[in-house]
Amino acid sequence: MRAWSTVLAMAVVSLSSVGVGVAQDATERAGELKTWRDQCSDPDTDLRTAYLEAAIATSDVAVIRICVRQSLESDDADIRNLGLRAALASIDQLMFEVTMPPELQAALKKAGDDQKQLAEINDWYVMRDWRLLQTGFAVEIDGAEVEAGKSTWYPLANRESRSNNYTGTASVIGDKISWVGGANLSRSTCRMNLTVVPGAQLEGTLQCADLWPFAVRASLL
Repeated sequence: MRAWSTVLAMAVVSLSSVGVGVAQDATERAGELKTWRDQCSDPDTDLRTAYLEAAIATSDVAVIRICVRQSLESDDADIRNLGLRAALASIDQLMFEVTMPPELQAALKKAGDDQKQLAEINDWYVMRDWRLLQTGFAVEIDGAEVEAGKSTWYPLANRESRSNNYTGTASVIGDKISWVGGANLSRSTCRMNLTVVPGAQLEGTLQCADLWPFAVRASLL
């Protein structure tokens, strides 16, 4: 019985040591994240750029999110621009939620149960595109760097892998992004105009040629 009590006591001491170790690790981690938060809030834009680059180089998701989010939510236009460029440099894909154009919604509502009108609408280019986009619109990103304001986007609409036939250049201007390229939709040339909104989100439109635009939204973090 005494031997068993001794073993139990040793186990309790061992578990207590593990608990202390975990607590110390958590405290050290919290201190590390606080340091990054302070650095990525530096009012000097050049220093902030350097810290953002260093944060991305760590590949530490928590660190990157802290630094990018702080920049995106800044009241300073230059800092938001910096945060947007850093956000794009830290990811390799965006997944956009897509909303049906209100004009298409109105046409479907007007058609009601009229099968002839519905058949005509189903053959419209914009309706064909909606069937492809209603589950989301994925875009792969290449060549985005904090210093640069441009990157190459590869839309994956109706595709499982990217193609050089469907690509285009995205340009960051302030807290906005303009992309023009091909997307394997009903009209070959498409455009996206996006703006950073609270919550580290991108909102805007996707329009191909003269078709009705789709409202799109994606998370940057």
